[in-house]
Amino acid sequence: MQGQQLLHEIEILPPDLQKQVTDFVVFLRKQQIRQLRKKRTVGEYKGKIIIHDDFNEPLPDDFWLGEK
Repeated sequence: MQGQQLLHEIEILPPDLQKQVTDFVVFLRKQQIRQLRKKRTVGEYKGKIIIHDDFNEPLPDDFWLGEK
């Protein structure tokens, strides 16, 4: 369906249905934007994350007790 024909079909709808069409288009656009943001590439965080050698060591008691 071409753009002008689609626009005409929407224009002949009653206002309440036009609102539903608008809401649906906004929903689809937001969904599309979310999907674009979720795309990741392998290695994009390489060199940005550091895991220290003591990562798996237990934390001291003062950490859990809120003491410093």
